[in-house]
Amino acid sequence: MAVPFSEQYKGFAIGVQALRRAKEPDQSDNALRRFDIVVTISRKASGDRGKAEMFGVPEHAPLEDQLEAHRIGVQYAHDIIDGKVDGTSIDHL
Repeated sequence: MAVPFSEQYKGFAIGVQALRRAKEPDQSDNALRRFDIVVTISRKASGDRGKAEMFGVPEHAPLEDQLEAHRIGVQYAHDIIDGKVDGTSIDHL
C-alpha cells in the first residue's frame, strides 16, 4: 500500500490523499480533472502517531494535477489546525 503524502504542522502529522475522479465521457484526455481529497490529522507523540481524525475537503474547481490537489489538502489541514474551519475540531487529539 502506498504511503500518502505527509507533513508536520504545529505538532500535528498531516496526511493527504487525493483521488482523481474518472474522466467524463465527453472530456478530452488533457482536460482539468476533479479530485476527492481527504486529510488525516493526528497528534505526533514520541515518533508514534496517536489518535487520528479524517476530514473531507469541500468541493473545488477542476485541477491540473495531483500535486495541486495535495497543496489544497495541506492548506485545508492547516486551516483546521488553526481553527479557521467552522464545524471541525481537533481538540480531542
